[in-house]
Amino acid sequence: MAGLAAVFWHWVRGKSWDDSLSLAFTVTMSALGAQFGAALVRRRAARRGDG
Repeated sequence: MAGLAAVFWHWVRGKSWDDSLSLAFTVTMSALGAQFGAALVRRRAARRGDG
């Protein structure tokens, strides 16, 4: 997903590869952060008995 975002950003938007790779890094970190946050919410819900 991040690789496709980088290629899109480079070819379609005409940005440099540096900008494109920065975007790919941002997409990757956002996805990992969302996964971590979702796991945390699930863990807290299970602990309270909501899940």
